[in-house]
Amino acid sequence: MMLLLSGEGPSDIGTCDQAVAECEGGNFKAGPMALLIDQIVTPVWNYSPKDTMAFVFVSEGVVATKARQIRRMVFPGLKQARETGGFFNHARALAQMAKARETPQLSVGAVLFRDSDGTCSAPNSLWQEKWSAIMRGFTAENFEFGVPMVPKPKSEVWLLCALQEQPYANCARFEAISGNDASPNSAKKQLDEALKARGNEHRDVWDMIENGTIQAAMIQMPSFDCFHERLVKVARMMRGLPDG
Repeated sequence: MMLLLSGEGPSDIGTCDQAVAECEGGNFKAGPMALLIDQIVTPVWNYSPKDTMAFVFVSEGVVATKARQIRRMVFPGLKQARETGGFFNHARALAQMAKARETPQLSVGAVLFRDSDGTCSAPNSLWQEKWSAIMRGFTAENFEFGVPMVPKPKSEVWLLCALQEQPYANCARFEAISGNDASPNSAKKQLDEALKARGNEHRDVWDMIENGTIQAAMIQMPSFDCFHERLVKVARMMRGLPDG
């Protein structure tokens, strides 16, 4: 089994250790979100996809290029909603790349990470629209092993849930934080403050996930719960296990 992962940068899903846009195995430098995926999938598969080199990284640029090709071929001249059209097309692109790697002996899943961003004044429905757009993209390609990974508003709030003064307590409130990094109380600034209070630099988030200080199983907030539930379901389907 294998998982195709696509994110927005090194601080979420990760990156390649060389100047290439696709990589796997030892060439993939897993980011915090990839490490959370590994924590969740490992007990379902009974092995670590990271340690067994079952992660394949595809950059946002590669996905975007393929998404533009799909849009020209399938939706010539059709304008989609600006806020969600890219999510839909990127999901279609990643699904096509995952299906191209499938063989009778190899099941391939895909996780598409995208921050939902948004300011405090953004409609509450915006996150749901973006999540649903990704799921529609996977469905349009008849791809059943697709997982949207869409923090509300940004991945920093998922980490902040674990690193606040009282870890994992009342985390849903963090979803109301502004996704604008320029905001004086942004998710990024609050995470940086939580790390400083612990005496850690931002780079140590990787180590804290690896050593279990940050535990995916303990994070409870709506956007994370949706991702967690979907990832477990897909991981079970890929193994041929019943849902539940």
